[in-house]
Amino acid sequence: MPTNSLGYGDVDKRLFEAFPQLAAAYQEEFNYWVDWEKPPGSYLVFAMVVVPYLLAQLDETGDGQTLSKLFAFFEEMAASGDPEVVNLLKLEVVQKLVRDPGYLAKAQKHIGNRLRELLPTVR
Repeated sequence: MPTNSLGYGDVDKRLFEAFPQLAAAYQEEFNYWVDWEKPPGSYLVFAMVVVPYLLAQLDETGDGQTLSKLFAFFEEMAASGDPEVVNLLKLEVVQKLVRDPGYLAKAQKHIGNRLRELLPTVR
């Protein structure tokens, strides 16, 4: 992952660069979107595309490489100097994990230090 701080305006672009498979899921999920001059915001993208993908990956019994890469992206988000990026992460990803102990347990080995620091801040 790049070392420069991830800004809110770049989250979707960087996400789709790192995970091209999510770009296809995004197109499928939002194929009904009528106002492409103003595409869906990152909160919708995370709620409707990223979190379902994350949960599906947590349910798989694969080698965990995709999960490691996904959590590295979340770690980059957690380290962002942009509070809106951290808020997006907390509201859409961390909150889902905290509210579901089963998924949180499956995610534990992939969670980095910065993301781990956010866990107690979300209910």
